[in-house]
Amino acid sequence: MMLSLALAQSEGDILLSSTQLAEGAGTNPTLVRRLLPLLSKAGLISVTKGREGGVRLARPAREVTLDTIYRAIVGDEPLWTARENVPHRCLVSNNISSFFGRLTREAEEALLLSLSRRDLAESLEELRRIETCALPGR
Repeated sequence: MMLSLALAQSEGDILLSSTQLAEGAGTNPTLVRRLLPLLSKAGLISVTKGREGGVRLARPAREVTLDTIYRAIVGDEPLWTARENVPHRCLVSNNISSFFGRLTREAEEALLLSLSRRDLAESLEELRRIETCALPGR
């Protein structure tokens, strides 16, 4: 969705509707409408209501890193959580929550580091390269 907005920005700052964003992402417009307030609150998008309204990036695509988008949507929720109510009967059940807690933190740190290295503009450029390579005769 954010990449679609970056593309629209690169083509003249076109406003996109939630329906257009949903179609582009292959998802339901209701899901898009649930995400818009989170992205708006984070200052990533600007939403204009009404018949002529729509959504656009609130800042240049070069200034929006993928980790910022991730954090706006996910917040402080961990990637996954271990069950807390496992009966303590052995080495595994006694320590599984601590183990998965550390593992989750490590995985999320790696994910956020990777996402922080890419912005929307670079990601859009990469998609264009992929498109060019995928064309017949290439």
